[in-house]
Amino acid sequence: MDLTKKTLNIFIKTACLLILLFGIWICLGGLLLLLKYRYTGVFFSSCYIDLPVLLAVISGVLLLIGGSLGCVLSRIDSSCLQALFVYFLIVVCCSVSTAAALAYFHIGKLDVDLAPFKDVFQYYSGNSQDPDARAVDALQSELQCCGVTNYTDWMDTPWFNHSGKYEVPLSCCNKTFHICNGTINSPQLLYNEGCQIKFKDKLHLVLVVIMLTSFGVILTLIFSAISVRHLMKHHPPQEYQILDQE
Repeated sequence: MDLTKKTLNIFIKTACLLILLFGIWICLGGLLLLLKYRYTGVFFSSCYIDLPVLLAVISGVLLLIGGSLGCVLSRIDSSCLQALFVYFLIVVCCSVSTAAALAYFHIGKLDVDLAPFKDVFQYYSGNSQDPDARAVDALQSELQCCGVTNYTDWMDTPWFNHSGKYEVPLSCCNKTFHICNGTINSPQLLYNEGCQIKFKDKLHLVLVVIMLTSFGVILTLIFSAISVRHLMKHHPPQEYQILDQE
């Protein structure tokens, strides 16, 4: 029995280390995504597109708590800690499953979610105080793209026609060419790819990673729950003694 308990404790400790690694990866990755693409809200038809990432971050925090609790559990033989650990596993499993379901849901409707994308580019103002203009410039610089499909899309925008300079925003300039000033007479100095496809592919990749990571976390949680269940079976039964009545 002692050998079995020792083996189960090793399994639990290994699973908890995996849970901690998942928690660190999900928290850091989710926070970096939220900070890096915090300006992209203007491109979506609904704010709910951020929910899978937000739930992933919350799940990551719960994973860190649950993993730490599991590491303590592998050292201390306590029924209360085991029950609390199982409770955390259930909560995290629900949170992770919801994040995966939302990611799967949004993968099927990315075109609908990105419906305002063209309009944001169309009404570009070039004003650094305009949040939509800042979002467009930040997106083009980050994804190294220009326009919705390519740089020629800018020729149909009111901003381009009113400026009369025959120039696209400087965020379209390829960073490897320092002499670029945005003129369409030198298209070789501009980014050739459009932003919509690149942004959609990037978003699709993020949602797929959330789904795959969620599946890995759920499998680890199931493995942990099974190990704890078997460990709880090895608790010695409580002995009760009938007191003599005087």
